[in-house]
Amino acid sequence: MTIQRYHPVLIFFHWFIFLLVVLALASIELKGQFIKGSPPRELCKTIHGYLGQLIFMSVVLRLFAKWYFGNPPSIDTNTLMTFLRKAMHTLLYCLLLLLPILGVIFLQAGDKSVNWLGWDLPNLVPSNPDMKKTFKSAHELLGNALYYLIGLHSFSAIWQHYILKNDTLQRMLYRRNLPS
Repeated sequence: MTIQRYHPVLIFFHWFIFLLVVLALASIELKGQFIKGSPPRELCKTIHGYLGQLIFMSVVLRLFAKWYFGNPPSIDTNTLMTFLRKAMHTLLYCLLLLLPILGVIFLQAGDKSVNWLGWDLPNLVPSNPDMKKTFKSAHELLGNALYYLIGLHSFSAIWQHYILKNDTLQRMLYRRNLPS
């Protein structure tokens, strides 16, 4: 049986975004190991911000590539499984796009400028400590939700591979066809 894989561009962006998310989460967790205001702590926050920007741009490019190349036909014949798969992917995309936006809003509400690819973004929101607190809490809450959603996404792929024994996981792995 021939496995109908995702287009290599989609596979690249899937794993690239995964790597960026791991690095973004690691950098913000590492931040807590340093004293407030210290250069290493500020560096962790800066790296986290730039990774968030890369995630946002990569997700937008992946969505464009998904529209352009399409997905292989669905393996699921179960309506509930198809619904859950689509819901999970929609939630992942929404969180990956929303988290960087919330980060920009809470930084600007805290009267901090946000640099986007070398340019300072215009302030979208006024300086407001209460707004900053609200958006920072939302950013952290949704960031934590992303941990669990990624775990569920990974568990689902492994479950389908080892328990259901279908090709869901194989379709997202890049493998060259080598001659036998």
